[in-house]
Amino acid sequence: MANRPQRRAKGSGSIRKRGAASWELRYEGPMVDGERKTIYESVRGSRAQADRALRERLAQVEQGSYLPRSSQTVAEFMQKWLDTYVATNTSARTQQGYAYYIRRHIGPTLGMVRLQGLTAPQIQAMYGSMKEQGLSNQTVLHCHRIFKQALGYAVKWGDLKINPADAATAPRPEKTQLETWEGGTFQKFLTFAEGSQFRELYHLAALTGMRRSELCGLKWEDVDLDNGSLRVFRTLQRLDGLGLVEGRPKTDKLRRTLVLSPTAIATMRRVRACQNENKLRLGDIWQGRGHVFSNENGTPISGERVSKDFAKIVKRNDLPHIPLHGLRHTAASLMIAGGVHARTIADILGHSSISTTMDVYGHLISGVQQGAVSVLDAALNKTS
Repeated sequence: MANRPQRRAKGSGSIRKRGAASWELRYEGPMVDGERKTIYESVRGSRAQADRALRERLAQVEQGSYLPRSSQTVAEFMQKWLDTYVATNTSARTQQGYAYYIRRHIGPTLGMVRLQGLTAPQIQAMYGSMKEQGLSNQTVLHCHRIFKQALGYAVKWGDLKINPADAATAPRPEKTQLETWEGGTFQKFLTFAEGSQFRELYHLAALTGMRRSELCGLKWEDVDLDNGSLRVFRTLQRLDGLGLVEGRPKTDKLRRTLVLSPTAIATMRRVRACQNENKLRLGDIWQGRGHVFSNENGTPISGERVSKDFAKIVKRNDLPHIPLHGLRHTAASLMIAGGVHARTIADILGHSSISTTMDVYGHLISGVQQGAVSVLDAALNKTS
């Protein structure tokens, strides 16, 4: 008799005692294809807790917010997300980046947690653990963005009702001092880079603000030296297990056309002349695929080699330390110092919006504005 389900009003479900602190809930689930399925669920705790759980389930069914219980773990869902959405909607490099963060940070900490039981405090604790390991705010923020995006699809696909990452807060990225050179320092660098295979690449990087992957992926078919322009239309990056992979910039802003200065045009003409000499000299050995910057036999170059060569030249000649990407920042800072509008700089660099440019280079722009205000003040307060 003790194990018989206790009678309740019709449609209000029932509760059966299953052990010392275990109860079986029985209730009608939501309507599916014109039928309701009886749902059996075990809960642990007191009778009052079982009553509360049953009322919650019935209210969810009534409100349309009921979610069938699932044993799917965070790790299982994240793999499903990688295999479906990420695999078909992102580049190979993005896929590897997402998989790394999931494998390195999310999986070991929260992978075995049941997806439907995941809470914001658990996610917040993971961020705290990452900080304790000495990881930067930027790394934690990037992990947060990936996790939040993935759990957003869990909601869309019916695996969750709400996204617990919405209630978790990642730390703000630290403000870092951009590493740039003055024009004179770059001229010294070019002198020291004489004889480097990548000297002209470095020159074009500073003249255009292009990224390393964009420079390595640049092809002659995207260059119009007669009209002084080039299209940033492709990238070239090394991916684990895949080697050098050609891709496309991810957004319309990144796919852009740049006007070339006379110096940039002259630089690229030297590159083309050198390649033509190599073609004639090597004959059938030439393996070019149309890349502007290539190895002696025409094969594409690795961005990692370029960065290592750049770092060696900087260190060997005791120049102020900047990474290769610092040439992009140098291009931006020199344009700002010359009074170029932030909107134009954003277009040249391929930023998604002018706000991105202001976020990265706003402190430099403020300095230029202070000078402009001083000029205006002096002009308006001249005495005759």
